[in-house]
Amino acid sequence: MALFPDTLTFDCADTLRVATFWGGALGFGSDRDADDPDDGVLLVDSSTRTRGVYFSFQTVPEPKVVKNRVHLDLRPATTMAEEVARLGDLGATQIRYVAEGHGSWTVMGDPEGNEFCVLRANGEGGKRDTRGLDSVVVDSGDWRRVADFWTAALGYRELEAGEDGVEIVGRDADPMLSFVRVPEPKTVKNRIHLDVRPSGSMAEEVDRVTTLGATVRGFIEEGGSFWTQMRDPEGNEFCVLRGPDDGWSPDEL
Repeated sequence: MALFPDTLTFDCADTLRVATFWGGALGFGSDRDADDPDDGVLLVDSSTRTRGVYFSFQTVPEPKVVKNRVHLDLRPATTMAEEVARLGDLGATQIRYVAEGHGSWTVMGDPEGNEFCVLRANGEGGKRDTRGLDSVVVDSGDWRRVADFWTAALGYRELEAGEDGVEIVGRDADPMLSFVRVPEPKTVKNRIHLDVRPSGSMAEEVDRVTTLGATVRGFIEEGGSFWTQMRDPEGNEFCVLRGPDDGWSPDEL
């Protein structure tokens, strides 16, 4: 039994606006039903940089009211300054520049204010040379507890840890997950969450991650599909999707 990252899902007021920005930011192609504008937008990475991981954008009625507890870190191909300028042209806004410890980065907001960070490029002393999505970052009260849950849930391994956080990685092209300590507690539903795909059945994986510390939030059956909404040990929402034993095929988006 195993779970693999499948989709990063964004809650949005205007799905097309936010998806268009992220498609341009990451160089992803879109898959959208023009006859059903409320159906959401799916972005697909045609490269091998994030194998099998999609970006999905869905409409929700709730506005963004607090800083997101889940955000993306992006690694530029050229320089941080050039990438900040490029993303600004796509509709992002610069929030602040941070220089801390041995690193520096620029905090930005997408067209709906979802925070993300532009890191230093490898040529500027950045830690990695892979451009695009560097990490999915999760704010945590007890980062070790949450990271241990996700390490066991996804079969990841620890890459690097410090006093206030840890990075965990899976297969070569799976997204890295980073867990960092913050003082603020979680107060609202996360506007970005991870959907995970079982290697076998959904029910088996729901049972397995429940023993690891997750809780079931609800079961959804919609549009000929179904999935289970869950929360990790600090309440971060995620969804366990159908697996091959449930009739899902890798040919499906």
